Amino acid sequence: MKKLLFQFTILAVVFAGAWYALSQLPWSKWLHASSFNKKRQEKLGELFIKTHRLDKKEITNDSVVYIINSLKNNICMANHIDTGNIKVYVFRDEQVNAFALPGGSIVVNSALISFCDSPDMLAGVIAHEIGHIQNGHISKRMAKEVGLSILMMFGGENMGLLKELLRSVTSGKFDRSQESEADQSAVYYLDKTNINPAPLADFFEKMGKTYGNMPGMLEWVNTHPNAKERTSMVRKLAKKKTYRTALPVGEWAYLHSYNY
Repeated sequence: MKKLLFQFTILAVVFAGAWYALSQLPWSKWLHASSFNKKRQEKLGELFIKTHRLDKKEITNDSVVYIINSLKNNICMANHIDTGNIKVYVFRDEQVNAFALPGGSIVVNSALISFCDSPDMLAGVIAHEIGHIQNGHISKRMAKEVGLSILMMFGGENMGLLKELLRSVTSGKFDRSQESEADQSAVYYLDKTNINPAPLADFFEKMGKTYGNMPGMLEWVNTHPNAKERTSMVRKLAKKKTYRTALPVGEWAYLHSYNY
């Protein structure tokens, strides 16, 4: 029994060491993030959404979908982004979170909508994720995932592996420069849409006060730079002028109070 336990321990250590070593290799450079062309990224995004539906309930209420899409479309059209390239899905989930996937998909958790104090806050979250997509951060990050690289090379669709990769995507972090770039893009997108970017700073501040730097909460709140730094930066970038509200009062009331 002791011998078996010893062998198992050695095997676990070797596996962990090998995995760590592989994760440190420059996969993005070797496999070329750009080689994940649009069609491949869209296919992978669809697989992730399909996998996510196995564990989480997607909100398909017509009114919720319409309101979320109108918010996304307004941001895209004002910034000359093809609305068909960005797809937003809402899932019932108690974690305050949102994340972007390959191929232009964005997942918004129901708890995030409830957490937002205004439609402008929600618009800021969506604009930030659009920033990650438009700046190519998703494909670069995907190329760094060893499991994903193997999956892409062999064209597999193993649901168990996809679940692990999806878990990595939703809990991982972008680097400092990518987060800053997405924050700046969000402010720019919102201003061009005539939506006040300041509530995005309020959102960061509220997350910091409510959850601190708890692991697993919104990846871009916990990633360096910290919430205070990001709040300060967004407020400095936001222009002081009169903006319109991101959604009509009635639509926001329906979306915010919907029984997810």
